[in-house]
Amino acid sequence: MIQLTTTGARTGRKHRIPLGDLDIDGRLVVVASAMGSPRHPAWYHNIRHNPLVTVETGTETFDAMAALPPDRDALFAEVVAREPGFAEYQARTTRVLPVVELHRLDAVRRMGDWLVEVHDWLRAELRKLRDGEPHRLSTRCSGFCAALTRHHSGEGAAIFPMLATRFPALAPTLDELGEEHVVVARLQEEIQRLVDEETDPARLRTEFDRLASALDDHFAYEERTIVTALNALLPAPG
Repeated sequence: MIQLTTTGARTGRKHRIPLGDLDIDGRLVVVASAMGSPRHPAWYHNIRHNPLVTVETGTETFDAMAALPPDRDALFAEVVAREPGFAEYQARTTRVLPVVELHRLDAVRRMGDWLVEVHDWLRAELRKLRDGEPHRLSTRCSGFCAALTRHHSGEGAAIFPMLATRFPALAPTLDELGEEHVVVARLQEEIQRLVDEETDPARLRTEFDRLASALDDHFAYEERTIVTALNALLPAPG
């Protein structure tokens, strides 16, 4: 049994509720059964709106992110194998009982931390370009733009869809971040056009300033909104 504290979706107030939990292969799992009620329990609606929660086990208290696991059916089968009563709850209702995985947040270096490191590297490379000699801008900017494109392509193809599935509350934010990727890509295209046309370095620097401003805002927003979720789900690469 744990105590789960969520943030009210409508009120913003903290709500603390006791829940039965299971440890399945090291994964902390709870089920939004409401004993087979036709409606999801309030705590489930809360974590759909704000997945950051606090867990009390009786021996320790820690922050966690509540996520919807991609292997829900397999996990629920294991839940039923251990606690057959959940099969009865499922039989009482037409809704699919949600299985929720609670990912502990700790100090270990995780994917979100790695994302910030990538951002810091890109920031540093962009500063070098802007502060360097004007005549070298055209020869160095292609490598930077290629690295930035790979980074954003990876986010759009893998990271954002995964986060949207596991943390539905983040979906609007992820849409905004995707739109910002489009804006940045257009700025990169303009820079590449100027490079290809061997434009005056002063004009090229102006476009780099526009790109730098857009990236500063984009990176800051991304770090405020998705780093915690990434840290909850994945270790840092390498």
